[in-house]
Amino acid sequence: MTTGEQGGLRAALEIATAVLLGLVSVATAAGAYQASEWSQQSASYASVALQLRDASLSTNVASQIASADDAVRIFDALDIEFEIMAGAADVEGLRAAQEVILEGGTAGLAEEWAEWVESGYSDTEQPGADSDFVAAQLAPTYGANMASAVAYRLSDEIGDRSLQVTVASVVFALALLLLGVSGANRSIKVAFGLVVGGASAFVVGVVISLLAVVG
Repeated sequence: MTTGEQGGLRAALEIATAVLLGLVSVATAAGAYQASEWSQQSASYASVALQLRDASLSTNVASQIASADDAVRIFDALDIEFEIMAGAADVEGLRAAQEVILEGGTAGLAEEWAEWVESGYSDTEQPGADSDFVAAQLAPTYGANMASAVAYRLSDEIGDRSLQVTVASVVFALALLLLGVSGANRSIKVAFGLVVGGASAFVVGVVISLLAVVG
């Protein structure tokens, strides 16, 4: 290879190196920014998930307390019902006392009791056992619990994307190192090999970044 050919090849390598250095620098900066954004989003979802989990726990405790209170009220109402069944004189007063006791419980408990009495004390109409009534009690707990699970899943998914972009940034840093060294190397063959290695690392980093974006 003549001196002129070597000079032309060196100039072409320098141009290619400069172009690749610019592309890798932009990709590295963009990847660092995106990784930071996704990391913040992941942390936000994790915080929301934790709050929802706490809300689920508190509503679960409240539901258990309400259920225990409803059971006490039903037993008190049953005592009054037995008096009515035994032929008590002041039925209206006893019914009013029952209503006061049951109205203090979970919303709908008094209506459940009235339907049970009207059905002739049917086993299928027992107060507090209706599926809609039970679902209304458990809905806040399970709603918050499901939302918490979704938030945790989103936090993990976005966190994984952030990690992928971080890995891509490391690959871009390797590409910058190879390209930087190639520019300072006197051997054209070695410089060419370093440029090829830097370009390959750049392509790998781009692929990792695209996979992170696509999910």
